Amino acid sequence: MLLNLNKPWIVMELQDVVKIFGLETILIYTALLLKKRIVVYHHRLDSLLWFVRALPAFMWHRQDWNIIYPYMQLTNIEISELLSLQTYVAGFRDAAVEGRTELYDVFVNLPAIEITVAAHAKEMFAMTKTHKEIAVFMTRQAENTDLNDNLFIKEVANKTNELLRSLRNLAVRNEHGKEGIKLTELKENKFAPALENFLWNLAAAEGYTLI
Repeated sequence: MLLNLNKPWIVMELQDVVKIFGLETILIYTALLLKKRIVVYHHRLDSLLWFVRALPAFMWHRQDWNIIYPYMQLTNIEISELLSLQTYVAGFRDAAVEGRTELYDVFVNLPAIEITVAAHAKEMFAMTKTHKEIAVFMTRQAENTDLNDNLFIKEVANKTNELLRSLRNLAVRNEHGKEGIKLTELKENKFAPALENFLWNLAAAEGYTLI
């Protein structure tokens, strides 16, 4: 059952995010995982704030709530601030923000329950079998009545850690002992192009040296 996002003082949990967007939640998850830019629109400030504040819990392993800019306006100062950043989740009440594609890689229209990937980011968000598996996993776990939100977050974190362990298995150490991902060795695995591109970008987001 979808939440009434126009209800005042709605309390948003991570499970609710997945219940609202279903399999398309993977676009939000991927944007967070790859440290991309997410803009969320809702005309109600309370609904906007709860939604935006819930999203970093998808990346529990990072414990980074500093990426949140819960309520921004389309002023020159605030736009300049966002344009100086590489990653964020920013909330807006002005629907005109949808046309400001320089501000986002993923746009979430919360009242319309729509997620849009900006044209310049399409290649980054090419879906793979891995994405589909995670999307199905999250939707099933969100509907599991035996899980409260804390347990749901833990299940998502475990799934993310599985992915990160797979990435770690691809890493090599350079002469300084630092882990890195070598493109030539990544190609030797003969992954599908979309998966190879995803893993390469994930390695960059996770701070691996790219060789």
